[in-house]
Amino acid sequence: MKKIILIAASFIATFAMGITVFAAPNNLNANNMQIKWSDEFNGTSLNRSNWTPQIGDGFAYGGSNLIGWGNNEKENYKEDNVSVSNGTMKITAKYEPTTYMGRDYNWTSARIASDKLVHVGLGYVEARIKIPSAQGIWPAFWMLGTNGEVWPSNGEIDIMEAFNTRRTLQSTIHYPNWSGQDVFVYSSTEEYDKTQWHTYGCYRDGDTIAFYIDRKLLREYSASDVSSGPYAGKRSVLNDDYYILLNVACGGNLAGGNPPVSPDWNAVMEVDYVRYYTGDPTKEPQTTTPPSSPKQTPSKPKRVKITKAKNVKKRKINLKYKKVAGAKGYQIRWCDNKKFQGYMQKKTSKRTVTLKGLSKRTTYFIKVRAYKASGNNKVYGKWSKVKRVKVKK
Repeated sequence: MKKIILIAASFIATFAMGITVFAAPNNLNANNMQIKWSDEFNGTSLNRSNWTPQIGDGFAYGGSNLIGWGNNEKENYKEDNVSVSNGTMKITAKYEPTTYMGRDYNWTSARIASDKLVHVGLGYVEARIKIPSAQGIWPAFWMLGTNGEVWPSNGEIDIMEAFNTRRTLQSTIHYPNWSGQDVFVYSSTEEYDKTQWHTYGCYRDGDTIAFYIDRKLLREYSASDVSSGPYAGKRSVLNDDYYILLNVACGGNLAGGNPPVSPDWNAVMEVDYVRYYTGDPTKEPQTTTPPSSPKQTPSKPKRVKITKAKNVKKRKINLKYKKVAGAKGYQIRWCDNKKFQGYMQKKTSKRTVTLKGLSKRTTYFIKVRAYKASGNNKVYGKWSKVKRVKVKK
């Protein structure tokens, strides 16, 4: 999907927060995570505290360059095409000749967005969806970044995109290359029956972005910037705060043609819920009696003191910091803005580290914290004072 970023208003329910880093598991156990926000679609109308219908053909959101929503879509989005009943939200695409701002369209559909209302940070976003299979449609469950940049510099995460009558779907990440152009990488599923209920999810922890279907891992990607090669670019924008979208396009670049021109044609995408979780996705339900002498939670480590942060050749920064007694390792976080939006991070046991793949003529903000560990228990110390380093060479 594509491809529009709307500047956020002042009052937004933002659920972004720090999250402990875990490896993306093959089977994600969301039952042991915490739901921070959800829409269960109870009631008889769309909850306007969570969603805004985006109407028209894109012109109102980006002028003539966005007619067709940047994808050559052939529908006119209408508010009337979204409804809530019996515990689900429905988006209906149908043959309905209409005129919007002097332009004629054969089909109408709906597109809703949580922008200016609900933003989500690192964690797990999931929806339970029943997808229609029909000629010329393009249903999607996806997210756009809220860093205020124009696409693709804001980033895009397509959790679920289904096309036409194909029995597969794909999940895609979009991010800017170092010249600001779009880079995308996608993964496709095996064939399955998309017309039945399935869950579609995306997990992000600052190091990893992973896609899930029915909580089984489809594909995992690094969320660190890529300095060279065909996929080079600022992939760290995938760690920013995002807002959520759901829509059914008619026609467009990936729809495989247009829907039928028939008075009785329609296609309905049904959504049971959309949820945002935080917590440990690797935690398994406890099935045995706890040991009589459980491991003790370690004490909190002291604050790290950075002793060196210096730009060296080839867009690198050399970083050194003092040893913290009892520390198992250190977590380093760096970003090109002082609010650490879209940060990169790594864990290491070393105290001399080289940060690579940085951008010239860019100021980076760097902080470090230590952690102690006992079994699966980790305790983090306070972040160090932030060091500011400008990359000149």
